Parts: sequence; structure tokens; C-alpha cells
Amino acid sequence: MRIKDIKEGVKVGKLTAVRPWGRRVNNITWLFHCDCGNDKPLLIANVGRQTHCGHCGVRAGDICDYKKESKYHSLYNIWRGITRRCYNVSDPHYTNYGGRGIKVYEEWRSSYSKFKDWSIKSGWDLNLTRTEQSLDRINVNGNYEPDNCRWVDMKTQGRNKRDTIYVEIDNREISLAELAEVNNIKYATMRRRYHKGLRGEDLITPTGFYYNSGRKINKYLIGGEMMSVRDIMNKFNMTDSAVRHRIKRGTLSNLKEEK
Repeated sequence: MRIKDIKEGVKVGKLTAVRPWGRRVNNITWLFHCDCGNDKPLLIANVGRQTHCGHCGVRAGDICDYKKESKYHSLYNIWRGITRRCYNVSDPHYTNYGGRGIKVYEEWRSSYSKFKDWSIKSGWDLNLTRTEQSLDRINVNGNYEPDNCRWVDMKTQGRNKRDTIYVEIDNREISLAELAEVNNIKYATMRRRYHKGLRGEDLITPTGFYYNSGRKINKYLIGGEMMSVRDIMNKFNMTDSAVRHRIKRGTLSNLKEEK
């Protein structure tokens, strides 16, 4: 925009010219008042390309949060991040958010202060890092809104994605990653079993005595019954190592008599 076009009261987008602010190199700066209530000095050359203060919705007491020295700077960046990826088509993550129709709760989108108030009341901790707390959507296909958001650690959020695998076991639904952790089994192993079609107890069989479906399972004669290692463990309440120790020593056939 040209210098002669700027005078007191001229409005460009949400910005209203207030008064000259100074000169930077060869360009004049004016102070503009934004419709959201914030004041911002702008180079005349930038007026038109920028039509708002850039911090709309930030109340006067929070205006410093966009600065790195603010203790709420990370929270402000989270707010800016969710609005950008939902509404800015130039954002590299837009396709997975705004491009899928995901929106930001209108009060949050128009007011960082409202988002900040909700965050503090909902468990956001000033003393935790971004890794230790992350804004997570409970329904990954839902919007950023109070009823669908929570503050969790990155590990929990990592389990709540569109590609997260859920299985049903013991009449409850659980993510495959959590099931692996609870049963002390590597996630890669659990995922491999899942994609082979295994479900239920076959998913959580400890790795020491899990057999691929295509592998021959050795069976041993005990009391007139042919039993696999896993069968022996279940029937006699033994560990895998104890069973294999008996196999090595040749004392497996004595189990029935001893029991």
C-alpha cells in the first residue's frame, strides 16, 4: 500500500490506522488498531498483505504469550498450531485436519484467551513440557472442542490415531499398543500376530512359547495324552523354562505321577 493512501481512520481488513509510529530505513510505520482490540505497528509496505494483528483473540494480559520469554509461550503455539492446520491451506498438515473437515471450536478459534482458560482448568500444567503433555482429540475424527479434547502425554496420544488398531479381549476394547505393554510383549510382535489373523488369547501368548501357525509344534506323551509345551504349562501351572528343563532332562513323563 502507498504512503499517501494511509491516514487516520483508514481501514484495511480488521486494521484501522491510528497515527504515524516512526520510520524504519526508508519505510514509514503506522500504528494500527485491530478489531480484536490489539494495537500493532506496521510498515506501510506490509499493509494490505497483513489485514489483522496476527494475535486476534488474545486479551491484553495475554498479548505477551506469543513471545518466547512468556511462560505460556508453548500453550500459545499449540493454539496457533491447531488453528493453522485446520484453516490455513498452506500449512503442511492441513490435508490431515482442515482438509478432512476438522474444525476448531468457534470460541477457541476467535479467542486464544478462552482456549487458555479452558486449558488451565482442564489439566494443562505450566511445569510440564510439550512431550509430557499434548492436546489430544478423544475422537480422532472429531473437532477441537472442549468435549472432545484432553491433555495427555505423547505416549497416550500416539496410541490415539486414525491408524491405531483396537482389539476386543475380556469383553473390553483396548489398543494393540496398550495390550502389548500390559502383557510385556513387543508391539512389533503383537502387530505381526494381529495381521496374521490371530485374536483373543493367541494375541497375548508370551513370546517364549508362541508358535507360528506354519511351524510344527512338538508334542509329548504324558499320562496317555499328547500335549504341547503350552498345554503342559496350562495344565500343570508351570513356566516355559521349567517345562523345557524337564524335556532336556527326560523327566517330563513323571509329571502326572508327581501331580
